[in-house]
Amino acid sequence: MKSWNKKIIAMLLVSSLLFGGTIPVLAKTIGNGTAVYVPNSNEISNGAGATYARILCLKNSGSSNGTLLCTYDQLKDVKVTMDDGTTVSKQVYPIYKSTDNGESWKLIANVYDKEYGLLKTSQPCLYELPQQVGDLKAGTLLLAGNIFDNNPYTQSRIVIYKSTDGGYTWSFLSEVDHGGACIYDPTPTSTTTTVWEPFLGLSKDGKLVCYYSDERQKGDGVLQAVSLKISSDGVNWSSLSNVAAITNKSDRPGMITVTALPNGKYMATYEVVNRPSQSRNNAIVYCKFSDDGVTWDANSLGTKITLADGRGIGSSPYVKWIDAGGPNGMVIISAKWGTDSNGNISGGQNFYVNYNLGKGSWERLPMAVTYDYNDLSGGFFSGFSQSFDVSPDNTTLYHATNVENLSNIKMIDGTTYHLNDVRVGTLPLQGTIYEAEKATIINASIGNVVDASNGQEVQYINEEDSSVNFQNIKVEKSGTYNILVRYSNGENLEASHSVTVNGTTIGTVNYPVTVNWDRYLWSSFTCYLKAGINSIAFTKNVGFAELDCIQVSDTESDFAIINQNSGKYLEIKSALTSSGAEAGQWGVTEHWCQKWVFEAAGNGYYRIKNKNSNLYLDIENQSTEDGAKAIQSSYAQRDSQLWSLKEWGKGYCYIINKNSGKYLEVTGNSVEDGATIGQWGPTGYGCQKWTLIKEGIH
Repeated sequence: MKSWNKKIIAMLLVSSLLFGGTIPVLAKTIGNGTAVYVPNSNEISNGAGATYARILCLKNSGSSNGTLLCTYDQLKDVKVTMDDGTTVSKQVYPIYKSTDNGESWKLIANVYDKEYGLLKTSQPCLYELPQQVGDLKAGTLLLAGNIFDNNPYTQSRIVIYKSTDGGYTWSFLSEVDHGGACIYDPTPTSTTTTVWEPFLGLSKDGKLVCYYSDERQKGDGVLQAVSLKISSDGVNWSSLSNVAAITNKSDRPGMITVTALPNGKYMATYEVVNRPSQSRNNAIVYCKFSDDGVTWDANSLGTKITLADGRGIGSSPYVKWIDAGGPNGMVIISAKWGTDSNGNISGGQNFYVNYNLGKGSWERLPMAVTYDYNDLSGGFFSGFSQSFDVSPDNTTLYHATNVENLSNIKMIDGTTYHLNDVRVGTLPLQGTIYEAEKATIINASIGNVVDASNGQEVQYINEEDSSVNFQNIKVEKSGTYNILVRYSNGENLEASHSVTVNGTTIGTVNYPVTVNWDRYLWSSFTCYLKAGINSIAFTKNVGFAELDCIQVSDTESDFAIINQNSGKYLEIKSALTSSGAEAGQWGVTEHWCQKWVFEAAGNGYYRIKNKNSNLYLDIENQSTEDGAKAIQSSYAQRDSQLWSLKEWGKGYCYIINKNSGKYLEVTGNSVEDGATIGQWGPTGYGCQKWTLIKEGIH
């Protein structure tokens, strides 16, 4: 933790974990990811260096599946050759490629305007067609962007380029729309008419959709709308329709991204400039839903994205549903910064995730790459409009963002800027996070930190006997596991902890310096864990470091299942491990009997396994009667062990037994600890509604 020396270092050190000198590490997760692009300060005329990082993992390209592509706003001119052979200096969309999981990157193309004589490129969107659209085959790559002029600014154009060879060559496909000069003026009296920030997707009926921001509706009292056009061939575009167009001349939604959900709905996220107020313009993030990706309630601002305690996010959101993490998958949103419950900027090192189809409260998931979210430690537009994608097997998250480089300095009019690199990091999606504050702590303390996973970390691990012992790590199989450690080290020297696994000290884990005590990075090591319960202890060694959490790789994803009516947790009574033991509800105990794994059983059904007993949620005697008890039993090929989830709304669902067709409920609508769980036909009562949570249950 913080010792008496709290100097913020002048340079971010990026180095690998050394663990006995022999144990391999995750090179993309530790060290704050890998640099795709490091700007040359002599070529950059502004303080950002790079923004708007976009990453794409190919999934519809045959043998090229798993290839990564990355682009960004490069913010410098390069010399390019036009079709007539002349050489022109202009901005481009650089296309980088990685075939080794992001270990290394190669520039394979520069995409630039040849049609309109415009010099500037901005706001890219990379998209791979998952199915054929018109003559565009599945796997065709699309690059949408906003091109414009400068000195003077007169126009903005949303255009699309295509590639059919994996991103090496590109050709102009179409213009979606055009507007006035690219000038940012969010005041209610502004007269700008820009179109901004394209994002591509498919509608439910398979048409290409281009979503973007539109400032041309001010005559209707709309400061800016988020809008869309559709196309059946990628060339010819429909008339304009709106996703959100608020007629109060203040709310300014923008930077829209959209994802399809497994329930057939579509979810849009966007920032709302001038929220929470015009004087505190922190661009609060909102969302809304559509049945087809095209038809939206444009008069509604939508719903603010918040945690249960009211914390939210702001600026340049990016959303994607991923088929990982649970029975409903997971919706992930990135944004430049976090906000407190009053909308003030507060933190910004976590994705926001939701396991209930984007409804209800959100949770934190630590980012793979961190950055200067509020631009107070040397950054300038760091983390602005980042993105992420997932591997074809849904096991790895790729996170691309722009990160301030404290050694890459640019002086402009007497002001010092630390130019942004573009970096890509990875985060395993198959693993269990264990919170340091829930470990056994000796001679250290717990502190509240807004960017910590679950909001807390362990601090002041400063004395010879200081330790943090995770004593409740459970794995199904004996073997070697990768352990990620999220930490901060605001000293100017690398720190380390001694690591003990199941009572045997196996080495030390190193913590390279972080920018300050509020900034997190990941370290990593591997160790052997036995089937069942294990302990991993971290003890003071050299220097000072704070611990937020650890992630144990390749472990089952488990949840707490909470009843809407009582707020209590589904569990097996008395933590019994015997077949036939009854299910009940109880206030949170953090015991394994309150943790559940959803195992896919096909056709939309799941087996729900108790983590304490490894037995499955069942109905006693396979009954189909109202009031029959829920119990646990050994794995069996019978329908009474199969359950489906039916969305109710607001983050809650019904859990329905396949054999009986009846709903899991708390018997008698009870709110008491120990109440029995059973089944009943649908009643609409809250005792039949359940939500899934993951953050902080370990």
